[in-house]
Amino acid sequence: MILFLKGKSGKYQIQPKFSIELHKKYLLLLKRIQEFFNGIGVITLNNNRNSAVFRVLKLKDITNIIIPHFMQYPLLSQKRADFELFKAVIELMNKGEHLTKDGFRKILAIRASMNNGLSPEFIESFPGIKPVARPLVDLRETPDPH
Repeated sequence: MILFLKGKSGKYQIQPKFSIELHKKYLLLLKRIQEFFNGIGVITLNNNRNSAVFRVLKLKDITNIIIPHFMQYPLLSQKRADFELFKAVIELMNKGEHLTKDGFRKILAIRASMNNGLSPEFIESFPGIKPVARPLVDLRETPDPH
C-alpha cells in the first residue's frame, strides 16, 4: 500500500507500507513470518478489529527483502497486479522521484490504479490525475513451485 501523509506544512509525504493482517489467534504465525523476513517490521495488536498486523514501513526493507521475495515467489491472484504497481512506486522512490512534483503526480496516478484507488479528497485536491493501466495477470497456469 502507498500512504500519503499530510504534514503540518500542508505538504504530503509518501510512505510505502507492506502489511499482513490476521485474526489475533494467528499472532504466532505473524511472528514466524517476521522471522522469515529477517526480523524486519513490527507486529501490533488491533483490539478493535480483534487482529494482529505485521507491518514493514522502511523503504530499504521493502526494497531489499519484500520486493525480491515476491519477485521470486509471485502472487497467484489478482493481487499480483497491485504488487507490480507497488513495486513501480518503490522504484520511483528509490530514484528520488517522489521528492519532485512530477514524480509525486506519477505516484498518484499509480496509486489511483491500486486497491481502492484515490480518496475523494485526493481526487478533489489533485484534479486531472489519470490512473495508469493495471498490469494484466494471467492466472490460467499455476507455476510449479519445484
